[in-house]
Amino acid sequence: MPTQPLIADVAPSSSPLDTQLLELFFDRVPMGVAVFDTDMRLQRCNKTWTAFYEHYLGVPAEYTAPGRHLNDLIPGNEEAVQLLADTALSGRVIRQAAHRIAIPGTETYWDVVFAPLFSDDRVVGVVDIVTDATDRVLSFQRLEARIAMFSQVAAGMSVDQPLSTTLSQVVDAVHSTSDAVACSIVCWEEDWSRPATAYADDVLGAGFAEALEEVWRIRGMRPVDLGEYDGSIARGFRDTALADPSLAPVHPFLVRDVPWADMVLFPLVASGVVVGEVAVYLAAGQDLDDDDRGYLSALADQAAVAVRNSTLYRAAEQTAALEERHRLARELHDSVSQALFSMTLHARAAQRHLESAGLAADHPVAVEIEQLHGLTQTALAEMRALIFELRPGALEAEGLVAALTKQAAAVAAREQLAVDVHGPGGWIRLDPTVEEHLYRIALEALHNTVKHAGAERVDVHLEQRDTVLELRVSDDGAGFDPRLDRPGHLGLRTMRERADAIGATFGIDSAPGRGSTVTVTLPLPR
Repeated sequence: MPTQPLIADVAPSSSPLDTQLLELFFDRVPMGVAVFDTDMRLQRCNKTWTAFYEHYLGVPAEYTAPGRHLNDLIPGNEEAVQLLADTALSGRVIRQAAHRIAIPGTETYWDVVFAPLFSDDRVVGVVDIVTDATDRVLSFQRLEARIAMFSQVAAGMSVDQPLSTTLSQVVDAVHSTSDAVACSIVCWEEDWSRPATAYADDVLGAGFAEALEEVWRIRGMRPVDLGEYDGSIARGFRDTALADPSLAPVHPFLVRDVPWADMVLFPLVASGVVVGEVAVYLAAGQDLDDDDRGYLSALADQAAVAVRNSTLYRAAEQTAALEERHRLARELHDSVSQALFSMTLHARAAQRHLESAGLAADHPVAVEIEQLHGLTQTALAEMRALIFELRPGALEAEGLVAALTKQAAAVAAREQLAVDVHGPGGWIRLDPTVEEHLYRIALEALHNTVKHAGAERVDVHLEQRDTVLELRVSDDGAGFDPRLDRPGHLGLRTMRERADAIGATFGIDSAPGRGSTVTVTLPLPR
């Protein structure tokens, strides 16, 4: 990084020694050496000094022809070199490390020595000796940027930051703090209970992340072996990908002019299990040094920790919600449900007293008590249904088909509606969270039928095939146009959100006058 210049006094000399030493340096040292007169016009320079201009500015050797002013050679840097020139012209040597020289499109850093040249005790010129420090300074700046970015990603995980934000930061970090052209991340659950999620650099094109997610849906959910990631750069991967039918969703992003051709993958590993991968896209023939690989691997490790933390946090939330539902179910059963049951008993006792007193059934008091008895019975039935929904014991004890069968029987008895459940006779092995989402989707569909369809019959089908489980709820009711927005009707949106949460697809087939069918298709782990 730039340092304060060091200035030293030099005793004047009438000896030609300075000139002799300067001649000795010329064309034999790796430093650039140039001689200027007191007007700071170039008198001569060595080949190394000229080569620096050719390398960084792309100019011919004639650019450093004698007679050119220093300010013309590095335009826009007058203030930066003024102190150097003035100090040397005053008879003193000035040294400065990592001196910044900026020309539009080019930023370089130099270790600089400006020293006076004497003749007859007078300063007659200035010698400029420069060593290229650009790589050193830029490497240090990159290291600082990487440390800052790494700290930012790590800090984000300690403040309950959403996983999407953390992984987007990792994508940005790869792009901004390495020579990679672009980056993308795909991650998944350890048990593949949810679909893969992707994040991609804007350089790859809008919609690239969604296309990656579709690729993983086509591939299917399967355990990924850590041995598949050998760290080698896949040369010509862009062309290889175009020829691979399983990568068809990303083909539209490869046929246009893209700035990358090669790719290398870094796995996201949590507790020895691969939970995702970082794809680093490189220009044709581009390599990664050991520092780059170490840094990218460290970022991948941070991303893996973020994915694992997100999974654990979501599981903790689900457990807490389940426990809270169970607590509410117990409290409702022990308090409100018991109170309603007592009210039905008291209402029935009051009716018997009225009958014993000889009051007619149409007496106003008898009518009111009959209505009260009916209301409490209805409220008790609704409360029992609510408790069952909060804590569906049959779901945990007997499985999805049995739980739906019991709930369907309750709905049929309460609503005088024919409800049949068709499903496998055995237990369908599902993650408890997935099972409950499917259960509640089916219940929501049943409730929608009761509230809105005016149906006479509902059929609930559960069908398990090799790779999918399909849930269908069909009715013969009034139907509706699913394309129309239905303000205030949250049932469809709730069912869709539940399906998305477990990685299932949700569909609704309906039209006015021909009933409705809700279909949820869930991919099963292989």
